[in-house]
Amino acid sequence: AAPARAPRLGLASAALFAALACFYPFGAMEAGFLQLPVQRYRVRPETRIVAVREGLTETIQYAETPRFGEPWYQQLITNGISMSGNSFAGRRYMKLYVWWPVALHPGPRKALLISFGVGSTAKALTDTRELEQIDVVDISRDILELSSVVFPDPAQNPLNDPRVRVHVEDGRHFLQNTAERYDLIAAEPPPPKGAGVVNLYSREHFQLVHDRLREGGITTYWLPMHVLSDADARAIIRAFCDVFEDCSLWHGFARDFMLVGSRGAEGPTSPERFRRQWEDPVVAAELRMTGLERPEQLGTLFVA
Repeated sequence: AAPARAPRLGLASAALFAALACFYPFGAMEAGFLQLPVQRYRVRPETRIVAVREGLTETIQYAETPRFGEPWYQQLITNGISMSGNSFAGRRYMKLYVWWPVALHPGPRKALLISFGVGSTAKALTDTRELEQIDVVDISRDILELSSVVFPDPAQNPLNDPRVRVHVEDGRHFLQNTAERYDLIAAEPPPPKGAGVVNLYSREHFQLVHDRLREGGITTYWLPMHVLSDADARAIIRAFCDVFEDCSLWHGFARDFMLVGSRGAEGPTSPERFRRQWEDPVVAAELRMTGLERPEQLGTLFVA
């Protein structure tokens, strides 16, 4: 601005700044916009936001629903979409991705988890004492760091288990480049309707999973029927079974299903091996808590 006008412009700028400061909608993000997705998924009036983080690629929110004055369960919301939660239903079907293959594999030692979510599947892995190495892959460092919301006690956080190795990268990229081979691979990527996620439900990706299994290894894969049409589900199942000759479909909870495939797994396993998890005090308590009181109940989840 011209020097002669500088004082006048400075005064005008100060007045404009003061006006903006007076009328700027401070708190609108916390009181308005961030509340919208929580209202969409709110189960009880007491549900509240307990953590928010603006990540590199997403806005992350944790909503917590209390009951009788204690946290009942937490829900992970990213970019306004509910991605995961540790309610009864969520813990049951997510931990089944570990309980099922551990019951049938003769001696799992190395496991891989693709997508951490709220950590229920990771916790089932670290509760399995016979595992010697557990690799956890997630594309979001922020989601991994926010695991303390679900596991406030560091001793209970699966990411603090000395057997766990954390990899912050895309799951498909990890499979393409790792030289590791696993007895168990559990995968729970976001639903395939999300941008770019469909690649993790393709025949090519399932082939990568197959190739990273040891001989006799087992993979468990999320099939979110609540967001899939019949044609979508058939296409994913077809792609999966094109890769895994030994493929089957199992019921997790409600509309959350589980695809199971193996790389030449042989059976049958012994009754002692099959019921071993129900004799472990830590695992057995969670099995009972999620409605799987007896080993035979695994068989009732068979679909096709």
